[in-house]
Amino acid sequence: MSSSKERQRTRGEIACAECLVLDIGLIVPTVPCSTCVKRGCSILCPNGTMPPGKGSRFVGVAEEYLRHKAAKLEERMRSLEDALAILQVNTSTQPHPLLTNKWSDEEADSGIDTTPTMAETNLHGMIDALGSLYLDGDPQSGTACFFGPSGGSEAEKRVIPETSAPPTETQETEADYLPPLIRNLVQAFPLTPSGLPKEHIQEMIELYLPEMQRAVSLCETFLKSLSWMFQVVSRQQIIDHLIPSIYRPGTRSLERPRYGPHDLALLFSVLALGALVDPTLPPYNAEARHYQRVARAALCLQSVLSERSVVTIKALHLMSMYYGMSGIESNAELYYSLLNLASQAALQVRSELHDPSRWGIEGREAYERRSYFWTLFSQSLWQSLVTGRPPAILPAVVDCQIPSDLDEATYRSGEIPISFGNWSSRFTKECLAPIIEATQAVKPPTYQTVLELDRKIREFCVPVLPESNFSDHETMERRSFGRSGYKELTLLFLHRGFFAQAMGDFPSDPLRSPVGRSFMVAYQSASTLIQITINHFELQPVLCSRVWRIWSFAFSAAVVIGIVAIRKLSIKLDPDPFEHLEKACTLFRDAAQTCSRAKTALVSFESECLLVAGAHCHASAANFASASSKGGSCEDGSPSSSTHRPQPIFEVF
Repeated sequence: MSSSKERQRTRGEIACAECLVLDIGLIVPTVPCSTCVKRGCSILCPNGTMPPGKGSRFVGVAEEYLRHKAAKLEERMRSLEDALAILQVNTSTQPHPLLTNKWSDEEADSGIDTTPTMAETNLHGMIDALGSLYLDGDPQSGTACFFGPSGGSEAEKRVIPETSAPPTETQETEADYLPPLIRNLVQAFPLTPSGLPKEHIQEMIELYLPEMQRAVSLCETFLKSLSWMFQVVSRQQIIDHLIPSIYRPGTRSLERPRYGPHDLALLFSVLALGALVDPTLPPYNAEARHYQRVARAALCLQSVLSERSVVTIKALHLMSMYYGMSGIESNAELYYSLLNLASQAALQVRSELHDPSRWGIEGREAYERRSYFWTLFSQSLWQSLVTGRPPAILPAVVDCQIPSDLDEATYRSGEIPISFGNWSSRFTKECLAPIIEATQAVKPPTYQTVLELDRKIREFCVPVLPESNFSDHETMERRSFGRSGYKELTLLFLHRGFFAQAMGDFPSDPLRSPVGRSFMVAYQSASTLIQITINHFELQPVLCSRVWRIWSFAFSAAVVIGIVAIRKLSIKLDPDPFEHLEKACTLFRDAAQTCSRAKTALVSFESECLLVAGAHCHASAANFASASSKGGSCEDGSPSSSTHRPQPIFEVF
């Protein structure tokens, strides 16, 4: 077969293809061979050949000829195959012969080798892609949205369905029950109108606080459900200090409040997120929307542009988290904008970037500032990696220390055990930040740089969680989920650009690509992430379905697995791509009952994969039936039951 001859040429067992064309037939164990090196066409050795014709046997002409010809033929071939598959599915249950019959050895060996050479010409660097720019209307005045090269299709889909919002999305702006003064502030967010009776409006906002017992319950729900992923506020700050200060008898009538509008906004944001993940309430409930509206009004009482503090940064951060989990696709950009605004506020407060000890801050306050900064910095970097946009906080301007193990043990007593602890901060500094610097640079990173980053990630040790330290089994499982998926997710985002390059250049066998290692790493990481998500969803379906970040990352993994499964590669992979794609589809189908993000992803699978996958399933069914019919029939003369058409794997849709 052609592939076996190519492997023989690669090993130097037979002469290279160009030497055979020239009737040299010299067998050289090194690749590229000495003849091709002398002639200046080492880039073609061992399987490429120069184009025929007078004046065409020059390296530059050959390289350009092969590149353009391979690209055009590949594009044309795939377009014809897809069109033929769709037509055949609509007219017959049998696969088309051209989609099932493989080339013979003679057919494969005849003609010019049209193996794509883009991977070879980009051996030391990724494809120089600018990303995607979406324009709505006039280029000057219309809405624009940019996603960089590392921003996947799951990010791009957020900006497409904007033409008609479903009824559930319009409820986000319905605030007619609020007084006009508060409603105007909600609509002005995040700006602060001038000439406001601030004290009067703050008193009106405080009337919307729930009973103290309900407030404490929602704060506890927030801390238990979300603190394992990110540490924004501690129990001591929100329950021991802020709630008693706001709910203190006499505060609202006789004494001047010891808290400001942004403290109120912080509390209402915690209440909104607590209601959003409260398992006793329906998903995307009205109580959460109510608290979020009031939080917006409270934040606008004091300018976030000129009168900011650490509390302001945390309130903006929590608001961005709410919009990222609100169940409304169009809020994804608001999530990104508010997280960036929080990061910009941290830059202007400046004390968050430098270590607190520089300002004479010690003890618990220093620990909480360090812990929160690394949470904000990590989320900013992840958002940069997902969208392909530069982060608001550059790693070069950061000199905040990472909390020590002693600080963790001393100041987290009585708090919810977080998933990563200072391990996450060290990983962010040593692995995630260098990845952002490499992938978001103007010049794409070399493949050697990517492999070096891959090595650093794999060598970064994940600490083992001792079971004896946790009485809450669910909390321990959440911590285990966070740590086990963190490295795999990082590897997936690091390699998926090269994964796409390998799939595009060598569609039938990506492992032949010079960046074939990225193909395997991305596929294995995606498979692991899907399995981790399945395990976590089985353990806590309600909470898991309400955390959008889980489903965004799971969709990224499912896209990689789906591409491999649909292409029906000629290589055997472990785990099997079709089996894992079936698991992923089942997972998203189960989660779609309560999670709008999973439901949107499921629709994407249906619209983009079903037709082509159905054609492949018909082909597999026909081959299976043909092989079974040759095996004979049952003793009673009836056809063997194995000739029945197997259930298509995509019926999970």
